[in-house]
Amino acid sequence: MIRFNVLVRTLSLDQTLLHFLWIRFNSLKIFGKGTCNNLKALLIRIKLLTMKVRMNPDFLKEVRLGKLKTIKANEIDGTTPEGNTTLHMAARFGTKDLVKNIINQRPSLAFKSNSKGETPVHVAARAGQHEVVEVFISSVKDYKEIYIGRIRDRFGNTPLHGAVRNGHLQVMNALAEKDPDSLVWINDAGESPLSIAIDMRLTDIAKRIITLNNSTLDYRGNNGQTPLHCAVMRQDFVIMSTIIGLREDLVGMPGERKRTPLHYAAALGHQRMVQKLINQNRSIAYEQDVDEQTPLHLAAENGQVRLIEALLKPCPDTIEIVDNKQQNILHIAAKNGNVDAVSYILKLPEMEDLVNSPDVDGNTPLHLAVSNYHSDVVGVLSKNAKVEIRSINNSNNTALAIVKLPDGRGMELQKHLTLKALKSAYKQKIINPEDFPENTQLIDVKVERPNSDDKKIRDMAQIISVMAPLIATFTFTAAFTIPGGFVSDGPDKGLAMLISKSAFQAFVISDAIAMTSSITAAVIVFWSSSRRDTESFLDTFPFAIGLTWISLIAMALAFVTGLFVVLQKTLWLAILVCVIGCAPPFFLYIFSPMFLLVFERVSKSRTSLSNRQNIVEDNPFLFIVRLMKIFFERLIFKCLCSRCKSSCCYQPNQDYTVSACLKESTRPTV
Repeated sequence: MIRFNVLVRTLSLDQTLLHFLWIRFNSLKIFGKGTCNNLKALLIRIKLLTMKVRMNPDFLKEVRLGKLKTIKANEIDGTTPEGNTTLHMAARFGTKDLVKNIINQRPSLAFKSNSKGETPVHVAARAGQHEVVEVFISSVKDYKEIYIGRIRDRFGNTPLHGAVRNGHLQVMNALAEKDPDSLVWINDAGESPLSIAIDMRLTDIAKRIITLNNSTLDYRGNNGQTPLHCAVMRQDFVIMSTIIGLREDLVGMPGERKRTPLHYAAALGHQRMVQKLINQNRSIAYEQDVDEQTPLHLAAENGQVRLIEALLKPCPDTIEIVDNKQQNILHIAAKNGNVDAVSYILKLPEMEDLVNSPDVDGNTPLHLAVSNYHSDVVGVLSKNAKVEIRSINNSNNTALAIVKLPDGRGMELQKHLTLKALKSAYKQKIINPEDFPENTQLIDVKVERPNSDDKKIRDMAQIISVMAPLIATFTFTAAFTIPGGFVSDGPDKGLAMLISKSAFQAFVISDAIAMTSSITAAVIVFWSSSRRDTESFLDTFPFAIGLTWISLIAMALAFVTGLFVVLQKTLWLAILVCVIGCAPPFFLYIFSPMFLLVFERVSKSRTSLSNRQNIVEDNPFLFIVRLMKIFFERLIFKCLCSRCKSSCCYQPNQDYTVSACLKESTRPTV
């Protein structure tokens, strides 16, 4: 009978199965009447032991309001559908006196888990109830055998993990001071409390954890990352400096893909971190990852010109290191379309022997730029006197031959701009036709395009031919239904009533710009579409795209300024309308998805004014767009950078970005 009792408890039999067992045993008539009655009594007892008591809703309501301080013995065993006990609920809502009362009556509830495997301490720690957590620590005496701070939930999280993840410093202190060794515990996801704090940028908590237990710096994540890797990837300079001060050996420690913290700092473009790491250990600049790339390669890949300079200054010979594809930093920068980096690298004296070096496939940097249709990079490379534009790769293709190859990527406009940049370079470099007999054929080459690609270009032209007249119609109508109306009598009869207002003048100017730009775009599309020559069409099409975008932005400005004129007396409404109206163009400018229609990743290219004259001949629309971007960047820079003019992001004679200013002006002072 005892064994049967244990079996039923183990199986956690429900009411239906208990009823079935009773009927089955009774029908078999194996036992006598007394035995069956004893079995029935046993099964009823088992049912009472295994069934769950639902928590009283009134009790739950009182707990939420924090009014209860005691609980009746017959209400303690209640649970919610998720398996939370009365102690779970009291711990969640911070009713300290009620927690004490429940623990005194039923200490075992402190170790009871809900459906997620969480004890009441997990719940209190996650909710930030530090007083309740201290009650658990002081009231539950068996912590040496089963310390409540070390109990794990279904995901391997201790209460410390929950407290740190939710940013509760006091709870973390209470738990960690009682048991500092629990700070090194790792959950099923491979996270320690320190890695969670760094990942969530909780600097104060991370510093406190390191202070309480230096062994937390021995942490290794599932991907082999150290806490220093985590701090660099989260760009937390304070924690990075703290870790380096305690464990200098972590500076050169490789992590995932054998990358050191310097690899990540270089890729992210954090100059202060790079300088700190390089000053700590210069040799890490030579470390290579699984692809045999150095931090210098990653800086070039992400177009971080300042970091390239910072890395080359102490370690100039790193420029000669190539990766497993035999590609140097110029290959990497050209392949990724980083024209700033390419322009800077070409000015270095060390690149004379590397500028035409082939990779494993025989491709020079020019081949790689052409393959990815980075026309601005192609323009800079091909016009450099040191670059050999007629080099062939292992497939016996020159850069110009690569452009002729059909690829079906639907990037015909970018392809055309790349071809035009190469043709311009050939005209400048191949002066004597005898030097290269195929000169004429190459310069006049026409790329064969699939019909589907031509159709896509024509479809885009049709879209512009519809949009431009619509914009012209709207702006034309707005010009003769001006806000405020006209003067009806007197010497100024027929004049605009609000002509002296600055906002009205801005409305007229922006409306005129939108009108003329849209009409010009429509004329360009009409004229270029009427010609059979596809090359001529592609030459003029970028102008139509650029003018269409200008007209759209000007129309939005006309709308905003027009409303501002008539809403000036309700200033808050006028300002709100301006913010709403200017937000879409601003975000379009910041993220630059429109430029992808013209040139892949053009938003990443921010060349200096001295380099732009090499591009204007090949891509005039790109030149206009970049001039506008430089203007707005410097305008916003003056507004936002008053705090960081002495920092590294303010260099009057160098290029700079708004994002760099924002990052520098908001960084913590160390």
